[in-house]
Amino acid sequence: MEDTLGETDIKQGGAKSNDSIHRILSPNDLVERLKQKGVTFELCSEKDASDYLARSNNYLRAASYRKLYPKKVGGSHDGEYIGLDFEALRRLSSADRVLRCALREICIDVEHFARVRLLERARAEGEDGWSIVTEYLEGLPKRGERVTVALSRRGVLGDYHDEYSGDLIAHYEQQGYPLWVFLEVVEFGRFCDFWLFCAKRWNDKRMFDYHYVLKSVKALRNASCHNSCIINGLSTDSDRAGFPISDPILVSLREHGLKNSKSTRAKLRNLRVAQIAAALFASNEFCQNVKTGKRHAEEMFSVRMSFKVARPICPADGSLVSFFDFILRLVDIWVPKS
Repeated sequence: MEDTLGETDIKQGGAKSNDSIHRILSPNDLVERLKQKGVTFELCSEKDASDYLARSNNYLRAASYRKLYPKKVGGSHDGEYIGLDFEALRRLSSADRVLRCALREICIDVEHFARVRLLERARAEGEDGWSIVTEYLEGLPKRGERVTVALSRRGVLGDYHDEYSGDLIAHYEQQGYPLWVFLEVVEFGRFCDFWLFCAKRWNDKRMFDYHYVLKSVKALRNASCHNSCIINGLSTDSDRAGFPISDPILVSLREHGLKNSKSTRAKLRNLRVAQIAAALFASNEFCQNVKTGKRHAEEMFSVRMSFKVARPICPADGSLVSFFDFILRLVDIWVPKS
């Protein structure tokens, strides 16, 4: 019995009738569906679960954590989940929200302080604030036309007028953007590419490595800002990182006593863990402001507490707990609470 989200789950549990009309299942219907999959309602009553699905969360998101739990194989209960109570879905969803919010704040701060650092580095290198941007754009396909057109469309008269930075873009789009303006108006992805351009320009190997760290932070920021679930991907079966972990991260881990063991490598091969590692490392590296560091530590302490609440209902095989413990070890290294 293969358990996939399928067409009806994607439609909030809609049932397909003979006349091809998709009926949206009620919260009570969804509870029955989960019971058929082996989910129990001992720690959370069916009524509370129904209320939760009606007012606090949708079925697709709440049920997404079920894939972290093993299933029975063979017999009349083939495919049913083992040891999964609905309360686990509630607690994991709550822990995911806390984790997502903390990571979102960290990623936003990393982006900000990385831009500040690049501007200061350019000043120290004696760069001309206008020509460095011009040379970057000229080195792009069609001399940066795609970038400048995209910015122009966000200007005052553009069809994608940006209420927050449109006036600034409009003021400079005819004469060109100085570095301090360019860094303010380009999106994170473009900033990462410009960072790489500067790393090559200044022949800075460490800065080159940080480019890949920032790309991971960007991906995690996008996911967290779009309210994507994170914890449901903390398994050995989830997507693997298609890139090696950056050297500065590995060096820092070794310096803090986390050996490059088989277990460590296995955790870092998980794409989401690799991105979380990059964000936590970048928080330590870029966010040197004491108040910012303290705030990040407090946010990750909240994550620790939410993991503690979820721990008792994690899969009995300890797989999810091991991911939690690894993430918290990274927190202890890079974002410790004093």
